[in-house]
Amino acid sequence: MVSSNLELPFFPQYELESVYDDTISVMWFETKFSQSHYNVHNKTNGSNACTLIVVLIAAKCHATKVLINEPECGTNKKLIYLLATSMLEGNKIHEELKVKKLLKHLNLNVPEALKYTEDQTFNLVEWRSSIYMQRLSRSLCENIKVHYLEWLKINNKPDRDLYVILIADSRTVLFLFQHRTQTVTLFDSHQHSMEKGAFIAVTNRSKLKHLCHWFKDVVLTCYNSDPKLYELSFLYFKNNKS
Repeated sequence: MVSSNLELPFFPQYELESVYDDTISVMWFETKFSQSHYNVHNKTNGSNACTLIVVLIAAKCHATKVLINEPECGTNKKLIYLLATSMLEGNKIHEELKVKKLLKHLNLNVPEALKYTEDQTFNLVEWRSSIYMQRLSRSLCENIKVHYLEWLKINNKPDRDLYVILIADSRTVLFLFQHRTQTVTLFDSHQHSMEKGAFIAVTNRSKLKHLCHWFKDVVLTCYNSDPKLYELSFLYFKNNKS
């Protein structure tokens, strides 16, 4: 259901920010570069496509074999293009599903998102999925870390990435763990204020706690929320072939 060769409505402007004593590099995009504004019609519209968008980001990162290093956050135009095309395709798929009345709920879960993007995500496997009735601000880092450490023990391919999907307050974001570069990258396609759209944040794997703390601050500041219920799904590609 994904359209190929989509033209970008525009290439976004962005600002770079270093936070937590320069341990996290953040690329903040303009307001119109967010899932509710960025679509093939180039019209502002509400969007519930975030779960589709994150699995498409995962697929495109895998297919292009993109390597994300901390200093590259501000210059890696490939990441911007991957986010842009994922928003366009995710919104288009969601729109088609609504027209065909195939949506049980406006917000898709991970298995549904994989089903409707299977031409790109056919070998993306959900390894673990857990629901937590805990405050996100106090528990997110530890719950990700526990499973990630277990993943490191069983993963026999050092060039295999781990994709962690977080769903909280009906918003879905993606953490990408790259063993080769020792980085964690957080993709969030939502609008965050009247001045800020989507963002990409990159840090060293050892600074995961800082990234989680920064993200909970973003959620609290932008949405006045500290979710008490959230879901984490851990996924990987079965092989390294595009």
